[in-house]
This record gives sequence, structure tokens and C-alpha cells, in this order.
Amino acid sequence: GTKVAFLIEPIQGSDMARGGRNILSQEIKTIAGRLRYQGEGEGELSICISISEPQGKKYVKPALVGFRISETGEAELEEEELKVEKAKSNPVEEKNQAEAKVHLSEMQRILTKMIKDSSLLLRNADMIKDEEGAFHKQSVEMNSASKWWPMLHVVVLLVTGFTQANHVIRFFKSRHII
Repeated sequence: GTKVAFLIEPIQGSDMARGGRNILSQEIKTIAGRLRYQGEGEGELSICISISEPQGKKYVKPALVGFRISETGEAELEEEELKVEKAKSNPVEEKNQAEAKVHLSEMQRILTKMIKDSSLLLRNADMIKDEEGAFHKQSVEMNSASKWWPMLHVVVLLVTGFTQANHVIRFFKSRHII
């Protein structure tokens, strides 16, 4: 299947030393996975993600990769390790907590997606409402123009006809034809 490779390393000019524990290169072959990176020192990191498809595929389908970065200090890591050790002593409780955590995180993901979808729908509805209002205004203006434009044409034709008739009459009178 598809493989996703991650490369995490300090950027050029960072305060972190390049090399050793500060570089992580790992490949994930499953749909979901987790990486843990623990560097030495503080500085900016570069995260590179590359996706490779199996050989022989005619069309490479696009892949969506999402990731979340959480920063923890050494104290939080030690607390987490203590929790893991305590959980190992009671595997049933560990399993129940893990299942509950997975269920709650899935619920959170679903709720977040629903909130994003509803806000997208509301933005689209507002945009469509604005476009509909602009279209209605344009339609009203066109209706008004379609009523007055022919009347203006008739007035111009009448004035032009009257003016030409006067010129013709004056011409014939000046030549004593009438």
C-alpha cells in the first residue's frame, strides 16, 4: 500500500545541533500512526513528508495527510511514563482506559468535523444569499430599464419626426412650392 515517510530535522542556522538524536526518519505503512520525536536543545525544525505508492500503478491517487504536533517538556514525559508503568500493572484498566480514550478522541474528531461542516454550510449560505440579493437588485434595475427605454425611444422618434417635418415644410415654403 501507500507509505508515508517523515523526516524531522533542525533547519539550517537553528540553535539545535544537526545530527544524532535531533534527526528522525521514520516510515508509516498503516492508515494511522504516531511518531514521537524528542530532540536535544531548542530551535526550529523542518518536517518533510513524502508519500510513495507501490510500483506499477498507472495513476497515483492523491493522498491527504494530516498531522498534529504537540510539544511536551521533560516533566510531562516523565509523568506519562509513570502512567504507562502504572497501567502495565493493571492491564484490564489500561485496556478500558485506552478504549475510552479512543472512543472520546473519535467523538471529538466527529464533532470537530461536524462543526467545520456546519460553519462551511453557513458561509456558503451567506454567500449564496448575497449573490441572490445582487441578482434580484440587477433584475429590478433591468425591469425598470425595460419599461422606460422604449418610452424614451418613442419620444426621441416623435421629436425627430416633428423636427424633420418642420424642416421639410420650411424648405418647401422657402422655394414657394407650397
